Amino acid sequence: MNRAEAGRLLMHAAAFDNRQPSEAAAEAWAAALGNMPFDQDALAAVARYYATPPARPGDRLWIQPHDIRTHRAAIRGERLDGFVYEPQPGDDNPKTYLQNLRRQKALVAGGHRPAAVRPALPPGESDRMNGTLALVGRRVPVSDDEPTNSPLSVACPKCTARLGQQCTRSGHPITTPHPARVRVANGEPATDPDAERAAEQRRTAAAAYLDSLTDEERAELAAHQEQMRRTS
Repeated sequence: MNRAEAGRLLMHAAAFDNRQPSEAAAEAWAAALGNMPFDQDALAAVARYYATPPARPGDRLWIQPHDIRTHRAAIRGERLDGFVYEPQPGDDNPKTYLQNLRRQKALVAGGHRPAAVRPALPPGESDRMNGTLALVGRRVPVSDDEPTNSPLSVACPKCTARLGQQCTRSGHPITTPHPARVRVANGEPATDPDAERAAEQRRTAAAAYLDSLTDEERAELAAHQEQMRRTS
C-alpha cells in the first residue's frame, strides 16, 4: 500500500469517525501497511471494525493500522473455512503442488473460486490401444517360414498370466496382451528403460525439493495433506 492508497483508506475511515486525514497520517499508515494491498478487503475491514460495538459501551471507536490487518485477515480467513483443494496437473511434484495450493488458497481468500480441472476421459480400451501401439513398427516376416513371436509364448509380467493364457484386467480376460508382455516376447525388457529413468529423475527431484523446504513450508504441506485425508 502506497501513500496515495493509504490516504484513500483514511478517507474511508473518516466517513465513520469524522477524523481529519492528512499527508502525515497517510505517510504513517503507508509505512505501517506497506506490505498489505489496498483492496476491497481492506475497505471491508474498516466497515467491520465500526460495525463491532466497543468493549466498553460509550467508548469512541478509532481505527488504527493494526486493526485493518486484524479484520482483513479475519475476512479472508473466513472464506477459507471448508476450503477444498482442486487437484491440478503436476501435483505429483511437491514444488508444483505447494505452488498450486498457495495460489488456490489466495484466490479463495480473495473471494474467487478456482475453476475445477476436468481431466480428459481415458480411452475405453486402453489395454487394446497400448497393445496395438506396441506392435506398430514391428518388422513383417518376409516369408511364412520365418517364425513370429507370440505374446502368449511368455508369461505376462504385468498380470502374471501364464503361457498360452490371455492377459487379464481386474480378473477378466482381455483380447489384447499387455505391452510389457509384447516386449518380453520380442526379447526386450518388460519396462521401458527411458520411462523408468524419467520416473526416477522425477522422484529424485521431488525428494530434493522436499529436503529444501523450511519448517513452515513442511508444516503447511503436512497440514493440508492431513486435511485431504480427513475429507477423502
